Amino acid sequence: MDSNNSYPLNFRERVKEAAELISKWAEEDLNVSIFTHLDADGLSSGGIIARVLERLNVSFRIRVLKQLTDNALKSFSSNIGDAVIFVDFGSGQKNLIVDHLSSIKCLILDHHQPISVDANFCIEVNPHLFGVDGSRFLSSSGVAYLVAREISHENFDLSPIAVVGALGDRQDCGERKNLVGLNSFIVEEAVREGFLEVKFGLRLFGFESRPVVKSLEYTVDPLIPGLSGDYNACLNFMKGLGIPPINEDGILRRLSDLSSVELKRLMIGLVKYMLSKGIESREAEGIMGTIYILSRESSDSPLKDAREYASLLNACGRLGFPSIGILLSMGRRGEVLRRAVEISDRYRHEIVRIVNWLSRNMDKVRSTENLQVVHAGSMVDDRMIGTLISLALSSHILSPRKPIVAFAYSSEGKVKVSARADRSLIEKGLNLGLAVMKAAQAVGGLGGGHDVAAGAEIDKGLEEDFIKILDEIVGKQFSGEV
Repeated sequence: MDSNNSYPLNFRERVKEAAELISKWAEEDLNVSIFTHLDADGLSSGGIIARVLERLNVSFRIRVLKQLTDNALKSFSSNIGDAVIFVDFGSGQKNLIVDHLSSIKCLILDHHQPISVDANFCIEVNPHLFGVDGSRFLSSSGVAYLVAREISHENFDLSPIAVVGALGDRQDCGERKNLVGLNSFIVEEAVREGFLEVKFGLRLFGFESRPVVKSLEYTVDPLIPGLSGDYNACLNFMKGLGIPPINEDGILRRLSDLSSVELKRLMIGLVKYMLSKGIESREAEGIMGTIYILSRESSDSPLKDAREYASLLNACGRLGFPSIGILLSMGRRGEVLRRAVEISDRYRHEIVRIVNWLSRNMDKVRSTENLQVVHAGSMVDDRMIGTLISLALSSHILSPRKPIVAFAYSSEGKVKVSARADRSLIEKGLNLGLAVMKAAQAVGGLGGGHDVAAGAEIDKGLEEDFIKILDEIVGKQFSGEV
């Protein structure tokens, strides 16, 4: 499928089948378990489905996991209720679902590359099965929303959450950093229904709701070397551009306080600054792009900007507070939002810390023939290792010419593997999700993901075996042998 927003008929039929199944479960008064992932897309997906079940008066419980593993399913299989919905994973773990839950009513809503395992007791809704690239054109929260809208028009108000999830999964891969494919179908619907506004501008964190200096300071994606995380540096940067950061009353100025001349000066100044720091022009110019604004949120809310919303959800999941993220996605505010903002502040500081750690410890990075390898050990939380290498790739701390594979020790005594690649490598034959899945299986682990982003869990001590196998598989992909 190309980057248009067409909705394949056979895919929509599968979506309707899933919607009818959930409605049937509601009529039968079943107890439902939701399993979802801890990142922004997983929490958005889980929140959408939880809100749908809540509106249907269905009894449910949510479990948020780092990984859908054999041990996780073993521990929950005896207390799973009448039915289970997997969101943001499941397609790559159908073998485990078959092993543990073949007698349970089951639904998978996923966008990762599926494996060929017969699980006919389980309805699977995955864009890959219908020719739609789930790594670029539709996130799991988008899948969840498409199902939700088929259940009731009341659920149209969940469309912005699907946008948040897609942005959290870095699917804004259009030329203007916009969402494409079926994601744009959801965007258009959200705009038409009055839930979303779309415009072009600076992609700074919370640029709509925060003072400009704080937006600069808090922006870590993209990382702005020398500015991200440094309030005084951001203050001096604005002064150097001739833009007063504080007004006559001593109050930090916001976007709405800037003149058109000052705003243009800020845009040009930021691009020039990033170029001076060695960032390639494509990445530097990417500081400007499409902005997605949630129309129904207050003007000063950190949820006004969909990217800031996604960052809050990521923070909640990565720092161990996934229930806050789920509640936020379900529409809860007040104390929930206050807690999320506190967690987000900690998350940004942790991002700056781990990026600085990597920058100062490049000896932890080595190259094989086809990979860049980072051994973080216990220095980086296993829930943050994917975030670290994503930022290292986008800010060119690490080269985009080879895939990056990173290891971090998990609290369960395992090794978390995260892998990322620049999209340009797809044209050379790379499929990172497939390669990581095969390498993980070869060492007795579990893995998978997308063509440019993947993860795995393996036993300690097997890192070098994993790298040797993965390097060989990726080399074969580049040479066209597989």
